[in-house]
Amino acid sequence: MKTDAIDKKGERKNIFLWTLRILLLIYAILYLLFIIDFVSNIKDFKSLDIENIVLIILFFIFIIGYSISWKNELTSGVIFIIWFIGMCFHNFFLCTSDCGAGIAMGIPLLILSIIFIIYARIKPG
Repeated sequence: MKTDAIDKKGERKNIFLWTLRILLLIYAILYLLFIIDFVSNIKDFKSLDIENIVLIILFFIFIIGYSISWKNELTSGVIFIIWFIGMCFHNFFLCTSDCGAGIAMGIPLLILSIIFIIYARIKPG
């Protein structure tokens, strides 16, 4: 039988995890809206250049990290950091217009990924 102190501590960590998941869900919805707008502006597949292809690949990396985040916080945190590094690479080396937006958009996810990793390290059980 667990004591009240253990239950309260586990309950606080559970609330913290759900807060992280809700923040990630909000970020995912906003990112999905960005991608829908991005894809709707592509006229045909011939207009896809390396810059646009990398953005689509980064979106799929995000989707993989998001789906893993419900089971393994440490792995998803690492995937999101890889996504942020890819976004920085895209903005520094491939981007031709509006280059600061990708990094600015990625900073909240970088913060969430660091918190996911910290949570995974101190997770009960």
